[in-house]
Amino acid sequence: MLYCPKCRGEYRDDVDICTDCNADLISELPPEIPEEFVDEEWVELHAFQGSLYAQMAVEMLIREGIPAYSQSRFGGSGLGLSGGANFVGANAVVWVLEPDLDQAETIIEPMTNESIGTLEDDYDE
Repeated sequence: MLYCPKCRGEYRDDVDICTDCNADLISELPPEIPEEFVDEEWVELHAFQGSLYAQMAVEMLIREGIPAYSQSRFGGSGLGLSGGANFVGANAVVWVLEPDLDQAETIIEPMTNESIGTLEDDYDE
């Protein structure tokens, strides 16, 4: 997949230019850091399997007034895969500002404990 750096649209690999923005496409999008916090120190809060849980955690944190963003990662980038994904081997990391780390951990703790318990329960069956 290729992406537009301006509108963040997704394109097939055989397309070179965004049809909406006329921008050259790139192979990996940079994370969406809130503009007013670009120069701040961000720290990793938690890595989730797939991007859905990471997006949910970001929404929870933002609702509580904590700036946050997620960044998709895939351990096998040598396979030519990049960007957001929800497949085996993919994960997404949630980032917060360093002074908010402790409070953010407390907010997402029920979510991380539940998802870990669910995974263990699935293996026990």
